[in-house]
Amino acid sequence: MSGLSSFLSSAIEKFLFHPMMVTESEVIGSRFRLIRMQGEKFKGVRWTPGQAVQIYLGNLTKRAYTPMDLDPEAGSARFLFYLHGGGPGSAWAATLKTGDICQVMRPKDSLDFTAFKEPVLFFGDETSLAAAQAFHRCTKNALRFLLEVTSPPEVEIATAKLGLENIALFEKTHDGSHLEKIVTRLVEDASTLGSPQWVFTGQARSIQSIRKRLRAAGIEPSNSKVRAYWSPGKTGMD
Repeated sequence: MSGLSSFLSSAIEKFLFHPMMVTESEVIGSRFRLIRMQGEKFKGVRWTPGQAVQIYLGNLTKRAYTPMDLDPEAGSARFLFYLHGGGPGSAWAATLKTGDICQVMRPKDSLDFTAFKEPVLFFGDETSLAAAQAFHRCTKNALRFLLEVTSPPEVEIATAKLGLENIALFEKTHDGSHLEKIVTRLVEDASTLGSPQWVFTGQARSIQSIRKRLRAAGIEPSNSKVRAYWSPGKTGMD
């Protein structure tokens, strides 16, 4: 890193982010890390389930993650990180251990799971599990989660740990044919639930494809919230 970049990185870390200590670190399977962070800046915050937290990784790089829960009295929050590639977020999360200091911002608006009043159909992938858990914990509405995943056995370990219910896993295929199976299931569930609300999270391309296929099947998911967490070849997405 050049001298100027190093100076900017240090300035950003000092003035925009705040230190949090990792107080718990647990390996779940080979691809997930369950982390609890605690610090003064999380004390007294007004957290809405679905909000995201920006975490500074250094080298002018930051990533947004959704806390599964946040305790403003203790000043602590729990995160589930999915190690889904060789990017800076996965590399950073893979090395976290108890006692490490992380630089974070206070929660910012992303999704508001408390605003949903109807049964909900939730589409996503492995990167959506923390948001799914936050949603699951904050509502009494009927929730059905449908996730496209690389390895169902790995995700089942995580969902069992979290106690997530009403979740269906669809193994990704190279030709994308699994998306048609998801749409078929979504159409069936939508018919059962009546007029559900929709949440689309995870990979941007998959979200676009699912919504397009739903429209072709005669369903317009207008009462929906969309939050793409990542897209191949793109960085810095929320």
